[in-house]
Amino acid sequence: MWRKLKSFFSASKTLNTMLGDVIFQTPASEGAGSNSSLEWRVKTSADEKYVYVGMEMMPDYWIRAGGSSKNYINFDLETAIRVRENLDRCIEFARKRSGSRA
Repeated sequence: MWRKLKSFFSASKTLNTMLGDVIFQTPASEGAGSNSSLEWRVKTSADEKYVYVGMEMMPDYWIRAGGSSKNYINFDLETAIRVRENLDRCIEFARKRSGSRA
């Protein structure tokens, strides 16, 4: 049943991406706000044809101007370096997983 649903949803790029499985994730890095965080994740598409690097973010604050939302998260230098290292780890993992040399 789930296989048939995955096949149906994979026709939509958004749903194909959204319903894929997380196959790697880094520890969350805390932002300047007390509840803010950022976590890098590698996931496959629901049809398992693609690998994506993305983030899960709880922003420090958000502003809605002109009908669009903008989320912001700020890190101190030490945390920013750790966030960059985590992104590098995800890119390397995704590169190996997809066989890409990019």
